[in-house]
Amino acid sequence: MNFKHLLCILVLGLSTVASAQKYKSAPTSTITKDWQEIVFTSGKSLKENLAQSPSFSFMTEILNDEVLAKQLRKQEMVTVFVANDASFLALDKATRDALLADTPRLSQLVKFHTIPGRVDSDAIEKAISTSGGIAYFITLNGKKLAATQKEGVLTLSDDQGNTAIIKDTDFYHKNGFFHMVEGFAFATEKKE
Repeated sequence: MNFKHLLCILVLGLSTVASAQKYKSAPTSTITKDWQEIVFTSGKSLKENLAQSPSFSFMTEILNDEVLAKQLRKQEMVTVFVANDASFLALDKATRDALLADTPRLSQLVKFHTIPGRVDSDAIEKAISTSGGIAYFITLNGKKLAATQKEGVLTLSDDQGNTAIIKDTDFYHKNGFFHMVEGFAFATEKKE
């Protein structure tokens, strides 16, 4: 190997290391989005973002479960469909109380409303249009979550006909996106 080749390899190697180091040490920018005078940010966890709003007090409490929080944190990127308080309040009191007292069931509910990856509303709409009007996403608990759109309204559903309507979209949290939903694409009553 002659001196020119050796010098070329050395220069190329050093520039690659310098370039990689530049990106490694570059600060990441925080993305924010305002909603009802609240600022949600990519610098906060899902729970930290939701805790800022009285509209998500049930979900904030559910995310206090450390096992569930750890399962969400360990995912590199997740998209969570977060039920608002109106969803819980629409349940009759006995159903709501039974659901909130059943930690394993709540964990399954959250996992069913969570899909791997950062999936924004445009990606959901595109998946629906390219797959003939209904798109399926595999949830964290391995089940299929269906998404449809009718007259501009995005709806999620399970295989039993339970539905949730996506109300507001494209909010960041530390490891992904969250979308606000009303209702549950999940059976809230336990079958005996």
